[in-house]
Amino acid sequence: MSFAEIVLRLGVTFVSWLVIYMHMIMLLVVGYAQCPDTSAWRVSLVSAAFAGGAAFALRYGHGVHGSTTAFRYFALPLIILIPLAAWNCLPYFAGTTLGDAGLCAVLTGINGSERISDWERAWAPAQVVVLAVLAFNGWRAWADKPQARA
Repeated sequence: MSFAEIVLRLGVTFVSWLVIYMHMIMLLVVGYAQCPDTSAWRVSLVSAAFAGGAAFALRYGHGVHGSTTAFRYFALPLIILIPLAAWNCLPYFAGTTLGDAGLCAVLTGINGSERISDWERAWAPAQVVVLAVLAFNGWRAWADKPQARA
């Protein structure tokens, strides 16, 4: 394996972890958005796609000898962050996806008469799916055993 490939693999893994944690922080602060502007929820929906892709790119850096033990500790904060983010998504899942309230109506508790768009109904299920993918790939990154040098 060449030096350039090693740097590329480690860089992809490191940037993947950064994207995942950026998305987790975004989910934790999305409740502080100013209504009626829903741009924070739209941005978090886009970042969910990037975080899901980053979760699958995590294994790319695990082909480098010694990187498995170094990068596996990046998965530890997910133990706390994933349940907190899921807890923040639950009211929107119940109110918007299953109910008839918009995202801002769920946030403020004031039920408006605005029509709910399709992306608002899909926001909470998409976040829950991405959180499940992150939990699975975080567990997989933690459970990987260090590879023997060939």
